Amino acid sequence: MKPQVQAFSAAGPGGRRRPLRRGPGAERPPQLAWEAMAVRTLEDHNRGPVDEREAAAALGGALRTLRKGRGLTLRELAERCGLSQPFLSQIENSKAMPSLTALHKLARALGTTAHELLQPQAEAEVSLVRRGEGSVYQLADGATVRFLTSRSARRLEPNEVEFEPGVRTENTGHTGEEVIYILEGRLQVEIEGHGRIELASGDAFLYPAAVPHALSTDETGACRFLIITSPPSF
Repeated sequence: MKPQVQAFSAAGPGGRRRPLRRGPGAERPPQLAWEAMAVRTLEDHNRGPVDEREAAAALGGALRTLRKGRGLTLRELAERCGLSQPFLSQIENSKAMPSLTALHKLARALGTTAHELLQPQAEAEVSLVRRGEGSVYQLADGATVRFLTSRSARRLEPNEVEFEPGVRTENTGHTGEEVIYILEGRLQVEIEGHGRIELASGDAFLYPAAVPHALSTDETGACRFLIITSPPSF
């Protein structure tokens, strides 16, 4: 199945671009897993809408270049990341887009981040992403992430995430720490061993990313928040 490009409306108050409403009969699944959805390119605000085939081609080329730079065959990479060799071949040939889980596995096996695979950049000392700029990717139905750096970060990774009402994502855990800062709306954070924590605009919450965690909005309100991860994991 080809990754889908979601339409966005013109920028509203505050410069935010809001997803167009779904048509009749389009229902949201009751539960969404953060690492089980395909990575789908929505838009690069610097260039306008991004063709899904361009996104697949960019990822495939970056994966092939990095794999060969590490001196790995497809079979060796498959053994390292636990994905099948035919599937890796499909990704490299721009015939498939991996799920977030698969993308993280590939990144770890290659000693990089998912961000770097999606947007390979030359090293730079500084990064500036202006308001209204930055590539946006769909994490799940009703959930998007905007990259706030123009390159793969060295020690931390800031991203802006938007949840529509009734969204839930789950993460089984990864290395490092994360900070969530709520810009608008309310967000529920569930941390294994700590129960559910309600966050509102202006609240900041730090937690160990290695612990399984889930983020969700209720059916009555959306949420826009920053999530800062160290070391980079996306």
